[in-house]
Amino acid sequence: MLDWLKGTIVAVVNWIKGVVTGFVNWCLDAIKAIIKWFADLAVDVFKAAWDFVKDFLCWCIDELLGLVVKAVNAVDFSGLQGFVSGSDLPSEILNVLSLCGVGTAVGIITTAIAVRLVLQLIPFTRLGS
Repeated sequence: MLDWLKGTIVAVVNWIKGVVTGFVNWCLDAIKAIIKWFADLAVDVFKAAWDFVKDFLCWCIDELLGLVVKAVNAVDFSGLQGFVSGSDLPSEILNVLSLCGVGTAVGIITTAIAVRLVLQLIPFTRLGS
């Protein structure tokens, strides 16, 4: 009779152990799911904040360039309207200048001057010039 009682007690203890183990595993899974949810939430909040910062910077640049466009439109260029390059030269001379590549040379020189002026705006590049 004691063997039956011992077997019954062992069976009840094993059943309680299984139930408690299952409950603890369920609690651990729930805690892991909650922690994962908070981690995903933090990542999503960071991504949204990063998108907000990028959009804000793009908006600032857009507004600044809009202000630059307004400033350039406010400048009076009417004094330059009468200047047309080579307007007094005969067509034969213009043809020879074109065949010699004067237009290309002027374009290359103008581009070189523009690049040099732009490089002057970058700090620490004025050392050699």
